[in-house]
Amino acid sequence: MDATLINYLITILFTAYSLYYVFLFVASLRRKKFHIADKHHEHNNGKKHLVLVPAHNEENVISEICQDLLAQDYPPNDFRVIIVADNCDDGTVDIVHGFQNQTLLLMERKSDVRGKGAALDYALTNFEQLAGNFNPDYVIVLDADNRVSNDFLSALDSHACIGYPAIQCNVKTKNPDSSLLAKSSYYEGLTLQRLWQEGKDKLGLCNALAGTGEAIRYDLISTMKFGNSLTDDLDLTIRLALKGMKVKYAHYPETYDEKPNKLSVEMRRRVRWATGHFQTYFKYSWQLVKRPSKVGFDAFFYLSNIMSPIIIWLSSIISALYVANLVTFVPVPIWYSATISFVFIPLFMGTAWLEGDSGFLKNIVPFYILMALWLIVAPIGLAKALKGNAVWERTPHGESLKPDSPAFNAICATTASSLTLNPMPRRAQA
Repeated sequence: MDATLINYLITILFTAYSLYYVFLFVASLRRKKFHIADKHHEHNNGKKHLVLVPAHNEENVISEICQDLLAQDYPPNDFRVIIVADNCDDGTVDIVHGFQNQTLLLMERKSDVRGKGAALDYALTNFEQLAGNFNPDYVIVLDADNRVSNDFLSALDSHACIGYPAIQCNVKTKNPDSSLLAKSSYYEGLTLQRLWQEGKDKLGLCNALAGTGEAIRYDLISTMKFGNSLTDDLDLTIRLALKGMKVKYAHYPETYDEKPNKLSVEMRRRVRWATGHFQTYFKYSWQLVKRPSKVGFDAFFYLSNIMSPIIIWLSSIISALYVANLVTFVPVPIWYSATISFVFIPLFMGTAWLEGDSGFLKNIVPFYILMALWLIVAPIGLAKALKGNAVWERTPHGESLKPDSPAFNAICATTASSLTLNPMPRRAQA
């Protein structure tokens, strides 16, 4: 059997994939700077925000996000925070009770239907019972383990005033030094936000909601709902793209979330991501193909990324069969294969450097090991998606910001002074 055609199709695919990221990197090189102080309050055009924080047994971290949201430098009549205690059987409810006032409200949910999307939809349906006649312009979603600075809503308002259907803020890691795994996740997030999200935003492509630090226009989300997918953020991103609506990426404001320190926890959440991604691919890919547009095509490409690990396995199987003389093919020149294989290293290094971090090369091995996990979790996710018995699982949280960490300094820093889009100090060491 001659496998030349398959071999070259795989090479063409990964060539296109590599060029795509090169274009994103070039697009992300230039960033327009602005000053938070210049638009701190005068750009608040009466936008009202409903902040939803789903929390399932989050007693270890819930107090911090409550403190951060109550400390917002934003007109108190213009935002409401609802902590959704979702099937909690720990101390979460008692802790939130201590923070309750007219701005921060507690909503308890008891249901056999589990999942973040289900909790968010429950809050959307019932928030008026707590918030009265509060009419939000945007619904903001933050996770219980998040930390935000006191200008989060003010900075977000500058984007919301433009009327985007959805806005995704920069998601950073709050515990990059807690473990080698968390450090690798930190670099994954750093490159994802600057290279992928900002590059796509500059090119007018399909930016992605991340499940936290996201804001959606209330008139849209109240009818579309979040849904109870394993990856509700991806599902909503694609549904918006099908409507021709683009997610706006905002490199500032930022939210800081916790990355797992245990490989078993990281594996479980990535299997959930992969399963949800395949489910969404099966559900929407053909609809995107039938409605061609720039945003729709990029959304299809985004959905198809989950097939990359499967294609790598296919390529490996063909190579093994070739060595065993069971198939034949005309090989791609070694120099070309090597170029395609290593093109991402300078891109990731350059992205980290643009973000003020020169330590990527020192952490390249664990970073690539973390990326290699997709070779394991993608086939598992595919099997679970095809079997249809996957269930939502909570990711445990317990890390707090260390007082000497750059993230802590960024959260605590005053916003009365002028800041650029990247307020984090340069990290010379990693």
